[in-house]
Amino acid sequence: MLARHAAEKKGSMGKAIGIDLGTTNSCAAIVENGKPRVITYKGGASTIPSVFAINEKGERLVGQDAKRQAQLNPTNTVAAAKRLIGRNFHSKTIEKIRQVFTYELVEGESSEVLIKVRDQVFTLEQISAAILRKIKEVAEEALGCEVDQAVITVPAYFNDRQRQAVRTAGKLASLKVLRVLNEPTAAALAYGLGRNLNQRIAVYDLGGGTFDISIIDIKGRIFEVVATGGDTFLGGVDFDDRVMQWVLETFLKNTGVDLSFDRVAVQRIRDAAEAAKIELSGAMRTRIHIPYIATGDSGPLEIDIELTRERLEDLTMDLVDRTIANVDRILKEAGSAKAQIDEVLLVGGQSRMPLVQRKVTDFMGRPPSKGVHPDEAVGIGASIMAHSLAGASAAEEVTLLDVLPMPIGINKVDGSMHVLFPKNQPLPDYKTRTLTTSKDNQRSIMLRIYQGEAQLCADNELLGTFVFSGIRPAPKGKVQIEVTFHIDSEGILNLTARDKGTGQTVESTLKLGKSGGVEVVGGSSVPTGGKKEDEPTPPVAPPLALTMPTTGLASQISGMGEPPSLEPASVTPLDVGLEEIKPESLEPEPPLEKVASEQNVIQFPAKDGKPVEVKPAEVKPPEVKPADAKQAVVVPAPGLWRRFVTWWKGLFGGK
Repeated sequence: MLARHAAEKKGSMGKAIGIDLGTTNSCAAIVENGKPRVITYKGGASTIPSVFAINEKGERLVGQDAKRQAQLNPTNTVAAAKRLIGRNFHSKTIEKIRQVFTYELVEGESSEVLIKVRDQVFTLEQISAAILRKIKEVAEEALGCEVDQAVITVPAYFNDRQRQAVRTAGKLASLKVLRVLNEPTAAALAYGLGRNLNQRIAVYDLGGGTFDISIIDIKGRIFEVVATGGDTFLGGVDFDDRVMQWVLETFLKNTGVDLSFDRVAVQRIRDAAEAAKIELSGAMRTRIHIPYIATGDSGPLEIDIELTRERLEDLTMDLVDRTIANVDRILKEAGSAKAQIDEVLLVGGQSRMPLVQRKVTDFMGRPPSKGVHPDEAVGIGASIMAHSLAGASAAEEVTLLDVLPMPIGINKVDGSMHVLFPKNQPLPDYKTRTLTTSKDNQRSIMLRIYQGEAQLCADNELLGTFVFSGIRPAPKGKVQIEVTFHIDSEGILNLTARDKGTGQTVESTLKLGKSGGVEVVGGSSVPTGGKKEDEPTPPVAPPLALTMPTTGLASQISGMGEPPSLEPASVTPLDVGLEEIKPESLEPEPPLEKVASEQNVIQFPAKDGKPVEVKPAEVKPPEVKPADAKQAVVVPAPGLWRRFVTWWKGLFGGK
């Protein structure tokens, strides 16, 4: 399993570290002399805020410097960007985020999410890369040597597109990403390594932005994930928002002043809410005091409200209950009774909340283990894996057996998803399917790939679209294309295809765009929505007014007026190794074959000889290879190819 990394181990002079790239804070660790330790920063802090900003002088700030000025510069300070990575701009999740985040979100060419900061537009990968580069620089300063390799952790419930985006961010930060590792698995490594255990554990990971639950068997140095699940939109930020909304409602009730459209005030309240929440983990009551928050008829107004632990628990009880429901579901998927769990690990800063610990104890029937540090366990585990992959001795290597967090499949005629890889499928794995043409002389086939647990493809995440072109002319049904779907040990999908009749590899191209496009079948192209070639490019949609999702304020949105519109902007690079990208090393996307048809279907030959019709689906491109050993090439994540080319041409005038 680790053999594929053998080539990467040789010839590397830099250190390999583990990075917990968190929603609110990030942490790095390293193994030295056989022992893992957290890398501390100036002042002794073990974490760095996952915050990026541009101040009024045009300076780019990352970490504590960015967080420190957030209250005075909320629209140009980006926090919790991890929640956005790999998501579609039109998803319900993004719609909710646009209503509560203080910075502006912009739709990209392929419906990906971009962030506008002081008239510059950045990809989520660039924002994450800036944070990773800061971690890299601080680690190099602390260790006194170069750091050029890393294992980066992600939520276990991240899909293929999100994992690829994190890999891309690592490459932009000049890091060789040895592996993208699930956070609960990393915590299990930190807990079990060197203890020669034979246990089944449950890792409950409630961080700043995501929740994961994994059931893991530990047998010595073998860590096998039995089942995993979670919620990529449930974490400490949601607890902060509940307190923030309560403060806004209380202030409106007491003063008649609505602060929900004042971005500076909202940021100040959000920071105070987070601080109060943390304090209530050790106290029964606290005060939220924010002076000079607004001006009323009689002069300056302030917020001075008492918040009790009981009130906090009332505000957030349903969030904790959602995590417990996930735990119950994953235990059933693992076929494991509560009594069969030897230890329960609590990971993530939000797991410190007394309500969380009480609910987990009541549900599992035992108190959680104290064997790991909630903030440091994931980073420590990542460093252990990095050490194992970057040249550890055979006695120090560990074996991870992971599973697929969500099903992957393709579209059926009725719109439901034909599952190729079920949830909790052990990794790595591969499947083959034989496709055949549905029209005479059909030259291309388009295949859409989806990931998610919903029954209908429309409710799942579209990972990408592959177009198989250059198919030899033949009567319908006479050409058979064998497609191999391969999922690696990180849960990332790759696709290859060959003509079974000739044995020749069939050319495959990632087809990107918005929700529409051209479905290629036989004769001519059939538009399925989206922009026509002769249509002008529509202007970028203006951001929503900042509206808190509270019942008392929603009716006031219409009277606030329209926010200023935004002009389309090209993507602005961060100084994170983009200068190493050479456009000539990336092959241009070949034109799609055009053939006529009224419907586009792929036929899977059934065992009884009768084809079963299924609509095409979609996947991501194979990794782009460097033109030579000296040239570093950043591989775009699925859904990002066309955006990257557009950005490059815009930056260099199309040259």
